[in-house]
Amino acid sequence: MSWARTAMFHEQLAVTLNAGLTITQAVQLAGDTAGGEMRAQGRQWSAGCAAGRGLAEQLATAQQPGFDVALVKAGETSGRLTEMCRELAAHYRHRIALRTLVIGKLVYPVMLIHVTLLALGVVLTFMSGWSPWVILGLPILLWLFVGGAWIALRMLGETTRAKLALSAPFAPLTLPFVAANTCTVLRAALSAGLLMPDALELTAGACGNRLLGKRLTDAGSNLRHNRIESLTAALAHAGMPAIVVDLTNSGERSGKLDETLGQAATLMRNSFRLRAEWTARIVCGIIYGGAMLGAALVVFMFYASYLSQINDVMNDQ
Repeated sequence: MSWARTAMFHEQLAVTLNAGLTITQAVQLAGDTAGGEMRAQGRQWSAGCAAGRGLAEQLATAQQPGFDVALVKAGETSGRLTEMCRELAAHYRHRIALRTLVIGKLVYPVMLIHVTLLALGVVLTFMSGWSPWVILGLPILLWLFVGGAWIALRMLGETTRAKLALSAPFAPLTLPFVAANTCTVLRAALSAGLLMPDALELTAGACGNRLLGKRLTDAGSNLRHNRIESLTAALAHAGMPAIVVDLTNSGERSGKLDETLGQAATLMRNSFRLRAEWTARIVCGIIYGGAMLGAALVVFMFYASYLSQINDVMNDQ
């Protein structure tokens, strides 16, 4: 799924709905504007809307992200679909900007260590008599290691990955992202008039982490059966960050829960962006360090070989 096309689809859907078009017309026009795979899906969803099916139901059938489904469902229920589409577009634009930032920071150091390995292969080949395959072999081994790590992570399964995401050292990075999703969907669900247990259950499938989703479902069930007395206690039970729990508590006490959940979502989103940027910097530093060590090794081997040749010439004389 293209984040850019998805953002464009929701942006155009918000504009056309705000202009007064029917949902059938708006969905088809949004899909045509987004292009790519969204064009065919938009026409299919438009036909479904004309037949009386909800857009959120069709998004779920098409296996769109749970976050998208939850916000659209909340928008359809509350009559604020235009606002929810803008929220979705902003969500994807934020993700695109963050991805661009992280990739931009990592491209140069990754290329640097790649070139360093090539240089090391050249030295080993021409100075030490190793096979020419070493020149390409070292970078290939690097990428095989990276690819193998990625495949191993994918093979762990979604449940195991969810547990890892909420465990050290990954939790400080991933938890703000999950908390931002949770607060955004929870705010939308409560604004749509859902009861708190129902809002928590809707949020569970949209938070972005299966383990945390199970905790939110359990918290919603406990709240429904009066085993938990408030939304604040439910979020604390689910393991939300302390600042989210505090803001929710403040909102419940002051009657401004919608406002404080919005503040919590913004804080968590900004926290995730900042931590992702610092993580990229740290990874860049590690890669730079490895590249510098590799470069130093190349220089050392070059001069060692050069001095060895000089000694051989002197001994021959």
